[in-house]
This record gives sequence, C-alpha cells and structure tokens, in this order.
Amino acid sequence: MLVPLVGAVGVMGLAMAEGALATSFGVSGSSFKVSASEIEIEEASSFPSTLSSLDGDTHPVLLAAVEEGSASDVCVSLEQDLPVVDKVSLLVRSGSEEPISGTNLVVNAEALVSEGGTINGVEAGRDASTLSTVSGPEGTFGVHASSGTVNEVESTAWAANGGTMTLSGLDVEFSSDGDSCF
Repeated sequence: MLVPLVGAVGVMGLAMAEGALATSFGVSGSSFKVSASEIEIEEASSFPSTLSSLDGDTHPVLLAAVEEGSASDVCVSLEQDLPVVDKVSLLVRSGSEEPISGTNLVVNAEALVSEGGTINGVEAGRDASTLSTVSGPEGTFGVHASSGTVNEVESTAWAANGGTMTLSGLDVEFSSDGDSCF
C-alpha cells in the first residue's frame, strides 16, 4: 500500500502549492482534503514522519515529494471557524478543462484512498536518507518511484509547500453548508 502513496500523495502538493513557499512553517492545526480524478508523477519519494502544529499536537504523516507532476479535476477543501460567521468551508477547484502541473512539491499527508493506478521504477525499503526528491532521517524506511499514474484520489493532508504550480482555471468559493471535496 505504501508504493501507490508515493505517487498519489506526493503529487497532492500540486493542489496546494502557491509558488515558492517557505520550506518550514508552523502548521495551523487544521487538515484539508484534496481530491483529483487523475494524477501523473515523475520522480517521487516518501517516508513516514511527524509534523507539529502550533497548538502543540504532533501528527503522523507520510512526507512525500514529487519532482514533476500533473493532476486533473482537483478539489481542495477545508473547514474553518471564523469570527461572526462561525464555521465555513473553503473550496478551491482547478484542472477541469486541462490538468494543473507542478514541480518540486512536498506534502505531509495522513490518509489516502485511490481506485488504483500504475507506479513504475519502485524502490521500496530504501533508506530515507538516500532518497533523491526528498531525504529523511538515516535508518527510516523510504520509497522512491520513477513515474506513475493514479486514479480517483482522495487524501487528507496537513501541509504542502515548495515548488511552482501552473493552474488551469480557478474556482474559489465559501460555503456555510459544510461542503467538502469528499
């Protein structure tokens, strides 16, 4: 199961990267949902890790990075309590006409579901300190894949950063009805 996560979770950063963001920042304490109908990746690596939020909680995550990728029919959603209006949902959509694309992206995800796909050039069990797209602590289990395609992906993540993203259309909306990507 970890092998498909390399491709699918790694490229989930395509849905959240906003240009060159800082590679280290305090996580908000709120996770977000990301879905895509198809994801294609080139050179991805991942390993298990933890992420700390500013509220002091620590979250187990799969830290995944992708050198280059694209995603179709992308949706990103989150719920947030705001003063005066209470709880609202933010939904961001892109890539319905043509795929969005991105490079050098990193995501910290806690869950992933996919209908399947194909991952090529898999190196599972590689020491995370030797991974090429992102390196981890020596002695930690790592996975690398040279390319892949994953279909009907749903993921919950805590953070995404780095790289550059090219959007294909953009739709941003707020909802008080609890709407989400899935």
